[in-house]
Amino acid sequence: MPNYGVRLIALIVVFLAAAVSARSYFTADSFYRFGHYRADSVAEIAAPKPVHKGPDYCQACHTDRHTEWSAGVHKVVKCEVCHGPAREHPDTTAKLPIPTDTVKLCTLCHEAMPARPAAQPQIQVSQHAGTEQCKTCHNPHSPRIGGPATAKATAAPVASQPLSAKCAACHGADGLGIGNFPALAGQDAEYLIKQLHDYKSGAKQNVMMNTLAKSLSDQDIADLAAYYASLKGKDRQVK
Repeated sequence: MPNYGVRLIALIVVFLAAAVSARSYFTADSFYRFGHYRADSVAEIAAPKPVHKGPDYCQACHTDRHTEWSAGVHKVVKCEVCHGPAREHPDTTAKLPIPTDTVKLCTLCHEAMPARPAAQPQIQVSQHAGTEQCKTCHNPHSPRIGGPATAKATAAPVASQPLSAKCAACHGADGLGIGNFPALAGQDAEYLIKQLHDYKSGAKQNVMMNTLAKSLSDQDIADLAAYYASLKGKDRQVK
């Protein structure tokens, strides 16, 4: 056999030996244990803790919020859409973010766009409420929440009708709002109480509302909230 043939065979043998050695060196020990894959990868894939936990995970600590959410139109929007993945919360010290710029958040779904379904509530942001945050008038967990007052108001709703005359100029006699002034009818009573107390204390600033709220007693505020919560709200939608 010519010398070049011997050299070629020797080269092939060396290549095969190197390939077998490399295969043995680079192949994980658990490969082929259960099939054509690395057996250890099964445990590694299962080891990480879930990033998203779902609404049921939140219910134990946030019962009131969960009740509002599950009974309203926002029940299709999971908690972690707005608050971020729960991960190991609350076992870790990290708190989930509470959105402060609700205009930026809410308009992701509710800014008026031709391509959106007509049945979906939509607004023209510049015309709807000026620079006011959405949470000023809407409960983020249940925007249409209403029904019986949940505040600790003792007076019957009808007893607050004279008080409501102070609000009618901007919010309408029926509480459905006028122009850019928000609707009060059907709003959650606890939410309305908090807003009025914030205006009364100065925590929120609005010349008209600060002046009005300071003229109200705590009982007046509770009664007004009960009155407007008892009224039937109206869906307001921009076509």
